[in-house]
Amino acid sequence: MQGCTAKTVPASDHFSGSRFHNRGNAPGYSFGDEIRIGWELRTKRKNWPARFETKPYAAPAEPMLKGIRVLWVGHSTTLIQTPHLSVLTDPILFDSIGPGVFGLNTVTNPGVIIDSLPRIDVILISHSHYDHMDVRSLRALVERQRTAPPMILAGRGVGPLLKSGGVSSYSELDWDDSVKVKDGQVHFLEAVHTSRRSIGDTDKTLWGSFLIETPDGKIYFAGDTAYGAHFRAIYERFGAPRVSLLPIGAYEPRWFMKAVHMNPEEAVQAHLDLQAKQSLAIHFGTFQLTEETPQQAVAALRQALETLRVPPRAFVVLREGQTETFVFA
Repeated sequence: MQGCTAKTVPASDHFSGSRFHNRGNAPGYSFGDEIRIGWELRTKRKNWPARFETKPYAAPAEPMLKGIRVLWVGHSTTLIQTPHLSVLTDPILFDSIGPGVFGLNTVTNPGVIIDSLPRIDVILISHSHYDHMDVRSLRALVERQRTAPPMILAGRGVGPLLKSGGVSSYSELDWDDSVKVKDGQVHFLEAVHTSRRSIGDTDKTLWGSFLIETPDGKIYFAGDTAYGAHFRAIYERFGAPRVSLLPIGAYEPRWFMKAVHMNPEEAVQAHLDLQAKQSLAIHFGTFQLTEETPQQAVAALRQALETLRVPPRAFVVLREGQTETFVFA
């Protein structure tokens, strides 16, 4: 099933008729700000390793009988499994992304053996930035399930990008749209971010987060987002998620990144706003996108948990390839 393109979407509180935008008066940044931050990052890349190898693990082969299982592959890529549903989020399965010589390399390899992945029912794409929507990874996932490809869910306007990359099994969603997938209901919800794939297409595609309702509990994938009132609104509408996947990295310097990325303390506040039973950290440690190191992000998360009096086990950090299973009474 394919959705509408951005050109056919009526104007709304987050779409002007030609470009998407955040609700309310969420702050943004200018082209001049982008030039400035690009220069700063170019001169501050020495605090990350050029490359290190991660041992790739096989995805768990044992069937899920109860609960929610999450494997962190790296960055915002996770494998989420319930007894009847397998989901991949923002899959990055190769060591480089982006257009040709202008692409970006990962600092480490994916933490999972790709051939060990189970059959995937649905792939969630939070937005069109290259470090979240890698068409090569999507093609590989569709190819390995050629007779029954996974459903790909993404925001409005993303479809033509997928189609031009050779991916045709997708649905475009607006905020508050939902899709039935086996025994689950997947909702595409608000996030505070932006989008761009090339010069001239800024905010031509919609970004968002996802909430998956399953018999084993609700699962929230925040995608890529700044902190905002949407977390509390999602809790008030859907109730507390059993498991939330929340970004903690790519947050410095705050003068620039605050408009699009949470810092660890804001991620903990989002956990509290959602009243999540369990949260897992994503969006750190794979690409050097900003100034802080992965170690800084993890240390800041631990400090924020202590400051906000959240038990450390309520918001965990996994290693690439590590799996956690949550069974709730």
